[in-house]
Amino acid sequence: MKKYYFNTNLKFTVKEENNFKLNPNQIRINMKNCGICGSDIHYFLHGENGGRKIQEPLMLGHEAVGEIIEVGKEVNKFKIDDRIAVNPALYCYGCKHCKDGRFNLCENVLFLGSAAKMPHTQGAFREELVIDQSQCHLINESTTFEEAAFAEPFAVALHASSFIDYKDSQNIVIAGCGPIGLLLLKIMVQKIEHEKIFVLDVNDNVLNIAKKIGNINTINVSDDQNFINDNKNFFDIGFEASGNVNSINNLIEICKRGSDIVQIGNMPGGLIKINYNKVMIKELKIQGSYRFIDEFSEAVNKINNKEYLFSDILTHKFKLQDCEDAMKIASDKNKSIKVQVYN
Repeated sequence: MKKYYFNTNLKFTVKEENNFKLNPNQIRINMKNCGICGSDIHYFLHGENGGRKIQEPLMLGHEAVGEIIEVGKEVNKFKIDDRIAVNPALYCYGCKHCKDGRFNLCENVLFLGSAAKMPHTQGAFREELVIDQSQCHLINESTTFEEAAFAEPFAVALHASSFIDYKDSQNIVIAGCGPIGLLLLKIMVQKIEHEKIFVLDVNDNVLNIAKKIGNINTINVSDDQNFINDNKNFFDIGFEASGNVNSINNLIEICKRGSDIVQIGNMPGGLIKINYNKVMIKELKIQGSYRFIDEFSEAVNKINNKEYLFSDILTHKFKLQDCEDAMKIASDKNKSIKVQVYN
């Protein structure tokens, strides 16, 4: 079985490794499709993500789907040939947060393709993937593997959208128009009048995709230098989906007093410089949004039911063996939106 490791020298190495025996609750899948996430791109470009540095060879990838080829002896909900969307998070179910049902805050979580722990939790850039049955969610025969691989990022967007009590009169701004921002936009256009939704970015390629999702307002803030000054205290709700320090400061300026800001973008690790006094003066409510809870099941159900489509976001597919080329294209937002590898 081939595995594609990303190393501390920021280069890929292919290794042929033998399978190991399954534990009773484990499932082995033939990996079919895996989306490339912004965290993968951070690892690829910088060797770290949010301050979590690669310290040993790491298989990237956590937006995975596949087909079951072997089940452990205590697996009873799934069988060989079932088509599966993989929740990349394996929870401990024993810590305080798990017992409170806030699994996204699990203190001992193992998350595919993450350098947060040592040894690293290896990801899905491999031909076969072994997971716990608790991580498996059935996908319909009518759902393509390309569609199903959107379950994880879509769950992230659904979780972020859950913090807001939506009203028709509200003006909403999404700052950052990468895959998560675009998925969030798909949710917003079903909740809010399109003309009240604004999307900000510095890249026309992603903004052009946003225009196709709905009759919304798109602004390239690098071209329109006056937008921030002209729209101070205008928005009721802001979503920061870029992970950019300038972006959160812009939202602090353009959101009204008493408004809500949801931080969904992955900021750089360590201290960042934001205009925090205005958060106090304007009594802004800044809400962090981290991964997802039950939204993963919700995302799979909505995808199975064809409630959302993603062909406009998926711009490139590469064979797993060409994962380095895939990472290069995914890192260039002038060329791509969402990139998947497939096996």
